Amino acid sequence: MDSNPGLNITGTETVIGQGTGADGAVFRTLLDRMSDGVFIARDYRFIFANAALPRMLGYEHDDFVGLGFDAVVAPDFLELWVQRFRQRIGEGEEPPGRYELRFRMKGGRRELPIELNASRVVFDGQRCVLGIVRDMSGRKLAEHALRESEQRFRGTFDQAAVGIALMDLEGRFLRVNPKLCDILGFRASELRALTMETITHPEDVSLDIHPLRCVRNGEQTTYSIEKRLLHKSGTATWARLTISLLLDEMGAPSHFIAVIEDVHDRHLAQTALADSELRHRLLMHNLHAAVLVCAPDARILYGNPEACRILRMDSALLAGRTIAQLGCQFIDPSGEALAPERDLVRRVLASGKEMNDVVVGVRHDDADTLWALVHAYPEFDTQHRLRQIVVMFVDITDRSRLEAERDADRQLKTAALNAITAHVAVLDKRGVIVETNSSWRAFAERGGYTGNMTFVGVNYLDALARCDRDEAPHAEAACEGILSVMLGRSALFQMEYACHAPHERQWFSLKVTPMDPARERVLLSHENITRIKLAEEAVRILANTDALTGLANRRHFFEVAEEEFVRAQRYETPLTVLMADLDHFKRINDHFGHAGGDAVLCGFAIILSSLLRDSDSAGRLGGEEFAVLLPHTALDGARAFAERLMERVAENPPEFDGQPAHYTLSIGIGELMPDCLDFSALLRKADEALYRAKSGGRNRVEYAARPCNDAT
Repeated sequence: MDSNPGLNITGTETVIGQGTGADGAVFRTLLDRMSDGVFIARDYRFIFANAALPRMLGYEHDDFVGLGFDAVVAPDFLELWVQRFRQRIGEGEEPPGRYELRFRMKGGRRELPIELNASRVVFDGQRCVLGIVRDMSGRKLAEHALRESEQRFRGTFDQAAVGIALMDLEGRFLRVNPKLCDILGFRASELRALTMETITHPEDVSLDIHPLRCVRNGEQTTYSIEKRLLHKSGTATWARLTISLLLDEMGAPSHFIAVIEDVHDRHLAQTALADSELRHRLLMHNLHAAVLVCAPDARILYGNPEACRILRMDSALLAGRTIAQLGCQFIDPSGEALAPERDLVRRVLASGKEMNDVVVGVRHDDADTLWALVHAYPEFDTQHRLRQIVVMFVDITDRSRLEAERDADRQLKTAALNAITAHVAVLDKRGVIVETNSSWRAFAERGGYTGNMTFVGVNYLDALARCDRDEAPHAEAACEGILSVMLGRSALFQMEYACHAPHERQWFSLKVTPMDPARERVLLSHENITRIKLAEEAVRILANTDALTGLANRRHFFEVAEEEFVRAQRYETPLTVLMADLDHFKRINDHFGHAGGDAVLCGFAIILSSLLRDSDSAGRLGGEEFAVLLPHTALDGARAFAERLMERVAENPPEFDGQPAHYTLSIGIGELMPDCLDFSALLRKADEALYRAKSGGRNRVEYAARPCNDAT
């Protein structure tokens, strides 16, 4: 619209007209500088919008004005939108003015969550709808992130054998696991101050640009590359980086998840492999292995350098031969030579199944026997036709090297377990503890346990069954959950429980997951979530409390009042409600300033709270208006309460800047009567009485006289 709207308030109706003077220009400037969107709607379309609203939805201003509801309002909310639009431009009571919905971004591919405050206005002589739109996407993204955080990182994040990191869209590290710290030599706190770009070798920074752009544009969901990362010592280490994009509930990019595998030692060997699928197989098996790829007729198609070394034959000579034509002898562990029909390729061809961990000797005429651990498997195409047979040899002649690798694996697992702050135990299929981490043992020591600190050999299920009566419900639930994972009924069991001491409140989260497909071992962890629980408790208190006075806020007071109203009706017990208003509060603000006014409100809240019983409730409904709910109290009791309250207020004026801030109260009392259909009706009785108290000179108490359902 080219003209500037002007705003006037006439009686109880908001009237908006076409202002062209200084006032209109100022009003339009204010509208265009608002961060919230503002619109006027009529005839099922948007006829006015400030600068913020089109920008919020990706439109130019002139493109947005004139759009119909169906082009802007998300389909799931369109019917409700139209219904409330009709109610608002019609006669009678307006529908709720504030609610949440979604607007469609330009192009319709995304939807923006918004909070709408709508009201009935008159614009150019016609009844329209004025709306104020607030972008809720930030808050929605935060809520979604909280809901997904547990799912994203549960399980084995901190126990993974590869580095894992959660990054924001600029590549900053938000969370890293211990393995990544081990690969790069940084502490977790140091990595969180860095980005993926700063730890990438300068010559390899450009490798990420194109695939990262494709992921951000939605052309692909993930990518993997090998590049050099900078160790804390300044040296470069090769790593395989897999980046995946996480989307929020609106389909917008939210975070990156990065998996970093240390491939420095075998980087050159992997790059020598031309076949990417074979390279992936080698990576998955994590072996320095010799590889033969054979055709369905048993002829060798390819042998890698390690295979050439073991078989003592050049790769060009390997191609086209069968196992029997290699010029070396294959023997079983007993020393018996394998017949040609028993070589691994022909055995896989005959059975069509893979063969695992077969020990075979390779004997050459002029050398000692080389022993290998062999894994052979068939590969099929998309039509389930045999494509090739892959045979992998691992040289196990040097047993001391193999034992050293096993020891290193055990040490790594132990270090990973001990690095976890949660209390972790590994149970066998009978529930017997076979391993614990240092956190588990330290917790037992702090609790005064004097037995075997490793707990190895203790049946955890039996220990749960011996818990005392107070802990029995949690112990039974934990026992049932552990058994459900052990028996394969559940892939994961998780429960939260309280573990309070006389001088300390604590909460823990129990998680149980299988460690192997056969479920011979299960991993059990107890994580201290006390800080989270206390934070949730603090949030609940903040959500239900008036920030200035510490009393219940309007929403929480009404929740409590509705419950008490239903209870009083069900059991036919008396119930009264007081509405109290501080007289001439504006004078207090004018004289003492808003700080003085706040001190008066806080002082009144303290006096009011001191008079309440445990069953009573009080809340600040807004400004200087308060409400008190008195269950099991008839009119006489409410009258006595009101008189005590007024006496205390008169006797204890708060001081501000050395001056007493005297004030008085006007109080209206409503009593539950049979004609009261809901709490709102009871509150109206008290509010009507309050109005009479203020009209009658203030500093007094009045009582409701009319029935609740009297609409006159």
